Amino acid sequence: MSREVWLVSEVASYDFAVSFTEEQETTVEEVVAACRQRGLTVLHGPGQTHQWWAGKDEGDLPEAQVRFFLPFVSTADEFSAAMLRAVKAGDQHVLPVLIDDVAVPVGLLHPHVQYLRGTESQPHSIAEALATRVEQAEAAGWDLARLAAVVTQAREIEPPAAAPADFSRYAEQDAAMRYLGEQFAAAVPALARRGLVGTVHRGDSRIALRIERAGDTLYALDIQRGGIGGDETVNFVVGRHDAGSACTNGWARPVYDTGTSTAKLELHDRSVFGRDGTEPLTYTPEELFTALWQRIDAVLAATIG
Repeated sequence: MSREVWLVSEVASYDFAVSFTEEQETTVEEVVAACRQRGLTVLHGPGQTHQWWAGKDEGDLPEAQVRFFLPFVSTADEFSAAMLRAVKAGDQHVLPVLIDDVAVPVGLLHPHVQYLRGTESQPHSIAEALATRVEQAEAAGWDLARLAAVVTQAREIEPPAAAPADFSRYAEQDAAMRYLGEQFAAAVPALARRGLVGTVHRGDSRIALRIERAGDTLYALDIQRGGIGGDETVNFVVGRHDAGSACTNGWARPVYDTGTSTAKLELHDRSVFGRDGTEPLTYTPEELFTALWQRIDAVLAATIG
């Protein structure tokens, strides 16, 4: 018995509506046939390619209710990218099917999204996976959605702002190391007013700050190029330690802030500030130096009064 139903408003209801590229037409027809063999209902027209769906206004799209809209993705075309953005944005009615080894752009990956994947030679396996998704949606009580609205809203999601082509994590790492070294070297002479001696060693891959009184080290901070988090990061180690040890009290990765169009440092594990934090925070180099120096001042105040 067909599982296709009709609503009171006489709008057809389907488990799936499909979209594909011209090169995928044969594969999609085989998947659709396998789905129908399992009693699933599919809205599928031979001309309903990605270009067809992308070129229609909402009022020209089929009047139907669907459980899922299925774009078959084998190339990184604009329509497929829009559908993937919709998935990342949380649209539960868009269900891309990745064909062969097509890769999802890094910016559209999400740890809680599991994409369906198959090959051109696996129409029955894809159909079986789709049937499972329908069963899961029904068990969860997901409502059907108006097809035209699903497709139109997905197409209207703006692409995320991207870092410019000339953004370099390594160049920003160099700039951060240079800036922090210069600022610490400029700040330590003022410690003499408190009866303290500050020294700063600035090497190519390491900045070593030491603050002493009568030969006793009251505070030590190493800022190292690379290490935990990747070779493009800046690592912070508080306290004296063995050279070359793989310890860290925080590491910062250069990132591009699209909101402000500036490079910043994304700091993970803020124990360098004497507190834990599960969520990273972003700083400009100026903000990071200020926060570090304020922490040093607090530690010295607690140590010497």
